[in-house]
Amino acid sequence: MLPSGYIAHQTGDRLRLRVPSRKGDAAYFARVEQALMGCEGVTYIEANPLTASILVRYDGTTEELSQEALTQGLFALDLELPPANPVLSAVSARMDQFDDILRRTSGGSFDLLEVAFVGLIGASIVQALRGQVLSPASTLLTNAMSILALYRARQTDR
Repeated sequence: MLPSGYIAHQTGDRLRLRVPSRKGDAAYFARVEQALMGCEGVTYIEANPLTASILVRYDGTTEELSQEALTQGLFALDLELPPANPVLSAVSARMDQFDDILRRTSGGSFDLLEVAFVGLIGASIVQALRGQVLSPASTLLTNAMSILALYRARQTDR
């Protein structure tokens, strides 16, 4: 079975592919470089086994390159991107659930953004009272103001 690859980035004729299951396999990536360099439309190729990536300058379609990789037995290119940052996506989904719970239990009086804002303001006051004005207090206050700006932007969108 061929390893699975995906397009990590594409701009103009520059294409970065990743084949995660072959990460660290220098012989495999050397073979990919050699095989794809012989393909019509490929003007440059550089593979990096440490990052499992293949940089290709290619004058053609991704479908044609995908078919060429299949034909040469290199990898099966998935033309759809994998979800970006699956861990962050999972955390974001949990935070959205927590936000919904806060809104429901407060009867819509406050949400997670407001709780974070109040918490950061409180923490910045505590740090200022401790004499830590320049480092922790100012950082906390800056983060609180960023949340306030986000809140105002949301209100404007509504």
